[in-house]
This record gives sequence, C-alpha cells and structure tokens, in this order.
Amino acid sequence: MGKFLFFDIDGTLTDSDHGIQWPSESTLDAIHQAQKNGHRCLICSGRNLSGLQQYLALGMDGYIFSDGGGIYFPGKEPILEPIPDDLLEYLIQDVVHHRKGEIILSAMQTMYCSEQEYIFMSAFADQVEQAGGKMAVYRLEEYKGEPVMESDVGFASQAIEDAFMRDLPKGLEFVSTTASYGRGERTSGEVTKRGVNKGAGIRKAVHLLNGSMEDTFGFGDSMNDASMLKACHTGIAMGNGAQELKDLADYVTGDIQDDGLADAMRHFGLI
Repeated sequence: MGKFLFFDIDGTLTDSDHGIQWPSESTLDAIHQAQKNGHRCLICSGRNLSGLQQYLALGMDGYIFSDGGGIYFPGKEPILEPIPDDLLEYLIQDVVHHRKGEIILSAMQTMYCSEQEYIFMSAFADQVEQAGGKMAVYRLEEYKGEPVMESDVGFASQAIEDAFMRDLPKGLEFVSTTASYGRGERTSGEVTKRGVNKGAGIRKAVHLLNGSMEDTFGFGDSMNDASMLKACHTGIAMGNGAQELKDLADYVTGDIQDDGLADAMRHFGLI
C-alpha cells in the first residue's frame, strides 16, 4: 500500500534564506518518483493558499495550508478552520496595541500586516512573483473581516512573548518559531484556533483520503513542524533544521542544499 508523504516548504522543499523559491531538480525527481511508486505527496505549510499558488504546478496530491487551518485537494473546495472573530479581534488588540508587536493575518488568498511586517512581506511577495507565484499583501487597517486561518506574531523581546503566551485565551493555539528563524531582533510565532496545527491537518487529510496514520511520513525543519513530526508515523528533520526539531525526529537527514530530502526518501525505500 502506498504511503502519505507530507512536506514543509521553507527550509525543506525550498531555501528561502538564500532566495531559492523552487525545489531543486533532485527534490522534484524524488517526489515524482515517489508518486510513480504509488505514494501520495502533499505539502504541509504555514503559508496561506495564495502563498502556495506557485507550487500547484508541482502536481502534489494535496495541500495543507495555514498550519492546518485549511486543506485543499485539487479540483475540490478548500476545507477551512478559521480563528473565531472574537478571538481574532482580541489577538489584534493584544499583539499590536497592548504589546506593541507585529502581526500578519493570513486569510485564504490575502495577508494583512502591521507596518513592519507589511514592509517585510511586500519584499517577500516580490521574490515570490519573480518565481512565478503571487501573494496579495495589504496593510492591517485594510482587513474587512474575511476568514483568517493563521496569524504570525512577533514581539520585541522574549519576555513580552512569554507574557503573551501566559495570557493567551484557551481558544487559541500558539507555537514559537524563534528556534529556527527570526525576523531581525524580534521573536516569531504562529497562532491558530485551538486544536488546529499541522499535525491535526495531516490527521484530517489522511482520514479524508481513507488512509492510515501508520503510513505517514513528515518532513520539516522548523518548530512549527513539530506537530507534523509528532503526528506522522515517521518524522524526518532536515539537517539544516532547528535542533529542537531534530531532537523530536525519528530520523535526521542532510541539509536541503545537500539533497537531504531525496536521501531520506531513499533511506526509507520510498524511491
């Protein structure tokens, strides 16, 4: 029986730290060979669906986006788990106005950003468009109430983030991603509806595909991939990933620039 392979994007399929927005030839060959061998390959990303647009051309079997807040199978309507409106309003007020932090609201096709994140994400959107994709980035004050599945937040210090975590309402879930990447000197984390994360998205996708979690492999590099590696039967961390994630993994492969993903797939007999 075929397996289910779930791939993070940034730091796993692509090397955004070096401006590389498309998987290497060896990575693409490995994925396509795995599909020929009867395995299903899906992306599992913190990006929203618009941010995945350029990767639809990869021919993946499915896309889990916004840290599990959305699931999309080609040809079908997306399945969404948005943050409730009252909790989203709390989040905006608490992060931006109370703690003077930065925030990005990720709707399905658009992103709404506080000022510093707007500058950062506008530059990143330019890179994506140069690679053939498209990201719609707007300022926070332009938000008009569409469903938001995930929110990136950042604070000026770890102490502020710790206080934010202590005060977080029970209806929200937060994962700090500072261990693997940062934004300047700020902390970095991601917020979803409670119970929504990459691991939960994978379990739901596998159920919809009539599969078994015993047949799952997860590939990631950042601490927002921790729930994915924990949920999958076999969790694989990239060599360039966060040490905290490597400590959770069943297997650590090579760096993204050293064909680590393809090597792991060969190691487990997937290709």
